[in-house]
Amino acid sequence: MDFKNEYPEYAVIEQHIRRARIERSVAVSHALIAAGESIVRGLKRLAASLGSNLEAERDRRAVEADAFLKRSVPRY
Repeated sequence: MDFKNEYPEYAVIEQHIRRARIERSVAVSHALIAAGESIVRGLKRLAASLGSNLEAERDRRAVEADAFLKRSVPRY
């Protein structure tokens, strides 16, 4: 593992990390952060999807309730 290429933000303190033998901790922490970020992105996408579906349902109900709009929307 080339530490300077893999984790460039820790290149300055590479010797301290090697002396403390915590290379594995750095790799594990990066993996956990990446997993956390992907979970947050997934939850945001889920929330956006649910929000747009709720908005579409509200629009559908508004069309059903308004007699003028009901006539202007074609049925398939």
